[in-house]
Amino acid sequence: MEDLATNVTKTNRPAKRFLFAARRHVWRPLWRPLALSMLDLTSNRNRTRDFLGTRANFIQDRIRVLALVFAAIVLLWTMLDYLTIQSTEIVARLAVLRILCAALYVVLAGYGTKLHDLPRARLKLASLVILPCLFYIATRFVLENADAVGALMLYTFFPFVVVVQLAIFPLPLLEGLALMIPAFVTLVVVEAQFASLMSLSFLGDLSLLVLLACLALWASMSELQMLLRLYRQATRDPLTGLFNRGALMERMQLEVGRAQQQHGYKLCVLLFDLDKFKRINDDYGHLAGDAVLKTFAGILEQPLRHSDLAGRYGGEEFLAVLPRTDTAEAERMAEKIRNLCATTPVTTRDGNQVHVTTSVGVARLRRDESAEALLLRVDESLYRAKETGRDRVVLAA
Repeated sequence: MEDLATNVTKTNRPAKRFLFAARRHVWRPLWRPLALSMLDLTSNRNRTRDFLGTRANFIQDRIRVLALVFAAIVLLWTMLDYLTIQSTEIVARLAVLRILCAALYVVLAGYGTKLHDLPRARLKLASLVILPCLFYIATRFVLENADAVGALMLYTFFPFVVVVQLAIFPLPLLEGLALMIPAFVTLVVVEAQFASLMSLSFLGDLSLLVLLACLALWASMSELQMLLRLYRQATRDPLTGLFNRGALMERMQLEVGRAQQQHGYKLCVLLFDLDKFKRINDDYGHLAGDAVLKTFAGILEQPLRHSDLAGRYGGEEFLAVLPRTDTAEAERMAEKIRNLCATTPVTTRDGNQVHVTTSVGVARLRRDESAEALLLRVDESLYRAKETGRDRVVLAA
């Protein structure tokens, strides 16, 4: 029996090796990008605060244009009411509703122009959805007893317009579904009040609304995917995956301004330089140097918080921006990263073990200090760290 079990085990070994290789080289490479892509498109989890701010700006810019266009259309629609409705009193009531709706659209276009403010962008987008729904319900009550079949048919398109307009916004799946709820509620409420929920007309409208909602969700997630791709290409260093210098400087300017206004100047920056990096390229080759840079980028991100920014400042120089951080906490973080760097060897493709150290400059933002002046001070502290023996942390004066 033991010999039989041994033979069965030996017979199954090639199959096990095949399944293991298939899982490692086929299934994982296919599944992981798909899982990450679905995570990107379903919710806002695992997104940087910077990207959420970028998406907020994108949404607010489109709301501003769309709200002004809708305000003009709502006012111009008065001519259609005049041509299709015989009652002057009803036309006057609709005109009042239109003026009020247009005014709210104008207010929506001008309200809340603050950059990188996702909660405000969401509020404005919800208002852009709810406003036409309320306008549609009000007009249905006004038109219910009027002999205006043509005008009534035109107004029944409002729930569909509410859903379709979401197609131009970069929205994850859950957020898009939540914003479409008012259109469905509006259709059900109006039909329950003025018609029958079991009529063929309502079922047809509901089916069309579901179809348009699916198309709008697909378009919204496509917009989000495109925005993510463009954002990463424009802001990320292709080797390390951290912010590139241009994007990092832009974000640092915003954080410095925010710290000066809100956080009592509690902002620190850390500037890192990999010691004797040129010797690594000379001794082991540039591929080994690239491996060192990628490894250090991973080390740098480990202790950072979600609100912190990290980027490649130069060739082998890295910069970390720490909002709402005092000097003591920044020094502790710098020491932690320095120790991790010194104790984490990098294995090259040739199997060589490369040990790297880093020198660190630390500086805290002063009152009324510009981002350029702060960078100058932290650069001087890094220079002192290099001059006094390397592999150490030096606080700026």
